[in-house]
Amino acid sequence: MKIYLRYCKLVKIEKYENDSIIEVPDKCTIRALISMLEIPKGRQEAIIVCVNSEPAWSSSILKEGDSVKLLALIGGG
Repeated sequence: MKIYLRYCKLVKIEKYENDSIIEVPDKCTIRALISMLEIPKGRQEAIIVCVNSEPAWSSSILKEGDSVKLLALIGGG
């Protein structure tokens, strides 16, 4: 199935271009997507995932045509 993938520059995904349509397996979870994108484990905890503009859990299941956006969690003080 196909989903729309967008991510901020701080996430740094080399395998797929930003603002692209990618193919994922049926019943793909956010956890599986993160693994498929080959994001290093150390960076995975610093990413917020939104599906169709709503926050998503790692166990959330993607559907055909979903829009997934990955944002870097930034701290400050």
